[in-house]
Order: sequence, then C-alpha cells, then structure tokens
Amino acid sequence: MKFPVCEFAVSEPGFYSQCASCPIDSSLPGCALEPLEDGRYQFEGTTPNGGVRAVFHFRDNEGNQVLKRDAMHVEIHELDEQGHLIMMLYGMVDPEGVIYLKKSGVENTYSREGNK
Repeated sequence: MKFPVCEFAVSEPGFYSQCASCPIDSSLPGCALEPLEDGRYQFEGTTPNGGVRAVFHFRDNEGNQVLKRDAMHVEIHELDEQGHLIMMLYGMVDPEGVIYLKKSGVENTYSREGNK
C-alpha cells in the first residue's frame, strides 16, 4: 500500500511519502493532506496499519507545531472508525523532505506494572 498518495512524490509500499517540506500547499489540489483548524493535518482513507484516517503533527526541533513545509519532525496518529488510536509513528525529516519513521505499537510500550 502506498500512503498517502499525492501528486508530488511516489511513496514506497507501506511508507509515508515525503509530506514534510513538500512544495504543494495542503490547501491546493494535489496534496493528500487536509489542513485542520488547530494546525494539524489529516489524511482520510485506508492507512498502512488498517486505520481509516491519520492525523499528522508537524514539529520543529523545539517541539513547536509548525506548517508541514517547515517541519523537522512528524508524529502520525492512525485512527480506526471509532476514532481510537491504533498506531503512532514518529519521524525525522531530512533536507529533501523524506520522513524516516519509527513505529510505537503495543510491542514497544510498557504498562505501569513493567509488563509488556
């Protein structure tokens, strides 16, 4: 699966294309992301981990929320039909805008009791 699918860059199967630093403004046709009123961005459609929508939080090196073209980091929340978080991914952006991701899933989280 390619995600998100846009007109700027070809994404690899199962990989998020280079949304950050993309020259296509998210309010114009051709962008796979929809800007939300709170500064986040949304993709509606099937996500790589079985969700129906994903919310992108673009951040600078200090952790401040920024426009996608100014981002150095991204946090992506994949959500199911009920709006429940099913996967969280973290990424860094290189100068060409490619996002390198790390998954945060059940196998990588620990409970308060110290169990997996």
